[in-house]
Amino acid sequence: MFKFAAHLEMNFSKGVTFKDRWLTANRLGFQGCEFVWRLHDLAEATGLKAQAPLAVSVLGGTTGGTVGGGRPVLVWPEDRERLAADVQTAVSYAGSLECPNLIMVVGNLINGWSIEQHRQEAVASLKSVAPILEQAGVTAVIEPLNSKVDHKGVYCDNTTEAFKIVEEVGSPNVKILYDAYHMQIMEGNVISTIRNHNEFIGYYHIAKVPGRVEPIGGELNFYAILEAVAGTGYEGFVGLEYKPSVSDVQSLEEVKRHYPEFF
Repeated sequence: MFKFAAHLEMNFSKGVTFKDRWLTANRLGFQGCEFVWRLHDLAEATGLKAQAPLAVSVLGGTTGGTVGGGRPVLVWPEDRERLAADVQTAVSYAGSLECPNLIMVVGNLINGWSIEQHRQEAVASLKSVAPILEQAGVTAVIEPLNSKVDHKGVYCDNTTEAFKIVEEVGSPNVKILYDAYHMQIMEGNVISTIRNHNEFIGYYHIAKVPGRVEPIGGELNFYAILEAVAGTGYEGFVGLEYKPSVSDVQSLEEVKRHYPEFF
């Protein structure tokens, strides 16, 4: 059975140190965590992993850490050389932590470009770094984001487009991060998408709709979604990419009370 991974950026308040976030997640019974790799020194992360073992399930931030505002960006052909260097650094960081996945976002819409042109450039960028990923044994998970609430102007905001990208890249080390929060906002059909397209999905995120807070209640039946994920044979982690609606520890404890089997 898969387990939940704490998100060491999203699940905690500003001002809480990386060390305290890591140790809190470990103390509360999490077996996995995720974070933005470029924000934290590798030596500190490896030291914390030795002190308080948590599997690092996925690392964010390989395409700049912000949608459209970071560099490199997958849809910009002029960024390919920078992308290759960034991915090489990221897979080395991931390898030191035995992390199997890197999150990538594709960037914002560019004025005057068709969707096909955006896809063509994203596919070319991913093909250019696929050999680095394959040699390292690390999977890039491309995350379609919602463009209605949180990421206005983002290019890839639906699974149809995301699956096309993955199919055209054609590498076993390029898949989708399926975020139930983002995709409920954009298109619904969460369970059927998971069941019918699981071969393209390499990682999952969940959060409540609306609000992007603890995955309890709201529009989504999380038990049914998690049952669908389990039914695909998925054995990785499910990331809790949500913002606490109460204090950090109280929030995580509330999630644990609702879903003890995933800790």
